[in-house]
Amino acid sequence: MRSTNIIVICSDTFRRDHLGSLGRQQVVTPNLDRLAAESANFEDYWLCSFPTLVNRIEVFTGRYTFPLMGWGPLPFHYPVLAEVLQRHGFTTALVTDNKHLMDETYGFGRGFDFVAHVRGQADDDFQPGSAPMADLPCPVAKLDRRVDRLERYRRNIRWHRQQGTSTTERTFRSALRWLDEPRSKFFLWIDSFDPHEPWDAEPRYAEPYPWNEAGDEVVWPRYGSAKTYSEADLANMQSLYKAEITRTDYCIGLLLDHLRDKKLLDTTTVIFCSDHGFYFGEHGRIGKLFLEPTAIYEELGHLPLLLRHPAGLAAGQAIQGLCQPPDLCATIMELAGVAAVDWAHGQSLVPRLQGGRGTRRFAVAGCHPLKQHRSCLTVLTDEWCFIYSPYDGLEGSELYDRTSDPNQERNVLASHRVVAERHFELLRAWLDELRVPRARQRQLLYNAPFGWGNELRHRLWMWRNRRWHQKHHGAAHRQPDRSSRQLHVSV
Repeated sequence: MRSTNIIVICSDTFRRDHLGSLGRQQVVTPNLDRLAAESANFEDYWLCSFPTLVNRIEVFTGRYTFPLMGWGPLPFHYPVLAEVLQRHGFTTALVTDNKHLMDETYGFGRGFDFVAHVRGQADDDFQPGSAPMADLPCPVAKLDRRVDRLERYRRNIRWHRQQGTSTTERTFRSALRWLDEPRSKFFLWIDSFDPHEPWDAEPRYAEPYPWNEAGDEVVWPRYGSAKTYSEADLANMQSLYKAEITRTDYCIGLLLDHLRDKKLLDTTTVIFCSDHGFYFGEHGRIGKLFLEPTAIYEELGHLPLLLRHPAGLAAGQAIQGLCQPPDLCATIMELAGVAAVDWAHGQSLVPRLQGGRGTRRFAVAGCHPLKQHRSCLTVLTDEWCFIYSPYDGLEGSELYDRTSDPNQERNVLASHRVVAERHFELLRAWLDELRVPRARQRQLLYNAPFGWGNELRHRLWMWRNRRWHQKHHGAAHRQPDRSSRQLHVSV
């Protein structure tokens, strides 16, 4: 069962229904289709903590995140996945164009021997302020409201067009160069920001997709009501998004071909996953984060998860049963031959590769607490999807039958109130099990003010955990000779 090497490809904002192998969208993904044919396809993999950084915290620590902390540094409560694998003899590498992960104060490079930051994605401060900018592709009123971010993006995309490349391709080619150096066993995390907006794939990737001349090229829309945009605009956005998926697929093909040429697929587990999706008019919304309560429906929360084991375990099979990002951490550790750790919440998915059934009874999904805003909380079981509103309680919540209504279009709470109440109790019990402080629970469940005193206690709790980790884990679990040689490069 053990895999000598492990590669994870995390593709930001990749909607599960855009895997071409599923046949749900007209999208060109030949390389992912080939990977899917050789992989176990986990049918019910759902996000828990949303969005990007809290998802990575969850995967790297193996612990549920959003009820306890928000967008920010990788916490020091526990050793993280790369550190554990490093201590068990793996050479570790992180290659990414995701500027959020590369904030120098956030520490997401912990445990990686090699970190490559591919510069110039989205509004990364990559090009000097004096650099020329690309023209706006549509009226500015239709684009992201943050003008400074748009201007940085326009400088970056003009440079990339001149170079005839993209951060996505540069990210994967950087990973290929790292793979050229032989290693006894390795763990490689490739974090690609695409198909996250802005959508700017080269014309060759856009050719397969229709274009409505009545609409604009809205590469970076404003989040909110889908009514802001015409049907033609929304259709063109979907084509732009699909073009980025096809570009991502091409780069994944480069990686798979390289692994085959190097004879590495015989000893390497390859995992493809994402962190969240995106709304293109479904449920009346465009985007993913909203001033009105952010609700996690199918299009946002149902994620792709493909696992190709070198022994061909469950290849081409659809694996049933709920699973979530903390499970990915536990799975990687078992594949690496590392014993389960007592701090992790996740359950390894390896038994399911051997025909075992999942034991997760329910899953919870939510956004980290924002300063003046709470998200709805989604509770999933095999049969039901319950979306709880902290503003209006059960009266303002929603319930959907997952079997007959997988896209959550018919709210049946009024006729199944007992089911909704049962799911709310699952949510409360889950928060208790995680030992979420009462003040935070009241904030998450009832939109109660958290208060400056509780915020101060929370920050002190984070600081104490960091200090405890540095004192008790620093000397015992770190390898100074290796960490001191960590190579961090900007590409």
